[in-house]
Amino acid sequence: MTENGAQDFFNAVRENFGAIIAAGRGDPRLIDVLATQAIELFERNAEIQSEGQPAPACCRGCATCCALQVSATAPEIFVAARFIRLTAPAFAAHGVDFAPEVAAFVARVKGMDQQARFASQLACPFIINGACAIYAARTLACRGHVGFDRAACEAAARGEDVDTPISSAHKTVRALVQGALQAALRDSGLDWGASEFLAGLDRALQNPDAEARWLSGEEVFADLRLDGGESVADLAGGASSG
Repeated sequence: MTENGAQDFFNAVRENFGAIIAAGRGDPRLIDVLATQAIELFERNAEIQSEGQPAPACCRGCATCCALQVSATAPEIFVAARFIRLTAPAFAAHGVDFAPEVAAFVARVKGMDQQARFASQLACPFIINGACAIYAARTLACRGHVGFDRAACEAAARGEDVDTPISSAHKTVRALVQGALQAALRDSGLDWGASEFLAGLDRALQNPDAEARWLSGEEVFADLRLDGGESVADLAGGASSG
């Protein structure tokens, strides 16, 4: 994707999200609509931009990158929280209760930066037998991290100094879509920052009123931001060069 093409795409997606927010402001369904649209835009455009690339090495049973710190917007966090609540009875039948597991994991990794998190190889609490239990509700960051060499990824996880080839197409499209969503949220006066996913999810699970507070404009996840307060212009510029 050229720089001009990336900027045009960013602007179009930002406008699209803005129209969705304007039409559904205050409606709890807005969260699902935004997250669904973001996923669809990412999946469709990542497929187009990745034409001609090698086949991804990512597959069921490989959770090497699932020790990485993940950023997510509020709609992504709330959709995952809804998914967990909806599927709780099914998982409970197998002795799994994700809410306390997420809380325990967040407490365990508190204070770790990205490098420390990956080096620890503490797998995300949703990984069961190498597979993601919330795969359908996974974040844009998870969808956008696509590797081409499983052995290289595993070597990097062991601390070896190796190149780990990843899909620049998936990375760029993910950055553009997430950045455009954040821009539209900020334009609309909603909390737009990208937060640490599991910490945000823990908060959403522990506070059922978090969605309503966020929809009213409250910065529910402000203290969990990972973007350092960077501007929307920075997001667009970084995405176009990614």
